[in-house]
Amino acid sequence: MSIIRSLNPFDWKQRRKPLSVSPAYQSENKQGEKKMKKYLILLLMLTCAVFLTNTTAKAQTQNVCTPTTIVSEGDLFPGGLASFGVTSGPGSVTVDHVNAGTGLQSLTVVGTPTNATVNIPPFTPGTTAPVVVTFTPTNPGLAVDFTLRAASTFHAIFIRVRCAETCTPSTTVTEGDLFPGGIISFGVTGGPGTVTVDHVNAGTGLQSLTVVGTPVNAVVNIPAFTPGTTAPVVVTFFVPDPSQPVDFTLRADSK
Repeated sequence: MSIIRSLNPFDWKQRRKPLSVSPAYQSENKQGEKKMKKYLILLLMLTCAVFLTNTTAKAQTQNVCTPTTIVSEGDLFPGGLASFGVTSGPGSVTVDHVNAGTGLQSLTVVGTPTNATVNIPPFTPGTTAPVVVTFTPTNPGLAVDFTLRAASTFHAIFIRVRCAETCTPSTTVTEGDLFPGGIISFGVTGGPGTVTVDHVNAGTGLQSLTVVGTPVNAVVNIPAFTPGTTAPVVVTFFVPDPSQPVDFTLRADSK
């Protein structure tokens, strides 16, 4: 019989030489080893994939949303709407005074923000350069609502900033288009605006993660990862129209 030093069945280099046995037994043993090697090679060649279908009918946004803004005349002389430009980006609102007049003199938060920490950077009073206000949701799954006041010497505007509530999506996981075993090879969990794919701590790990087809009402972001990783990979998504359903499919595979 053969003595194996390692518990790893793939570690053929650590196999000791067989004890002295009859030629017939050696021949039978070699045939058995050949069959085992073929079996192990088949195991090594096996790849598995899983499809993740992510659907929901509830309004959603990503963790760092691009907010909607409502701009109205302020509490000084009329003309505020013509004096300021306002644009929004992921987790930010940019206030840009026209290149004339007294410039931006003050920029403040009105009242208490709802579910947001707002950061207004320092700027030189009278600037006509854009000033970018950033914010971080306290709870990424809940709605954000706060108001800014921008003013020059004579004109002002109020800017209401809002992000819709982010839901935790439902996921349906099915076997993929490679060998069976995808479902047991991957763990899938949904979070606020996210889907996490986690390959088991064995095998060849996660080799690729892609979007199948065209997402419906979603911009999907798959972060860079090292092929073969067994660490969780968190996919985030942004919803252009929070009032409409979201539907997209991910494909995760090992090789």
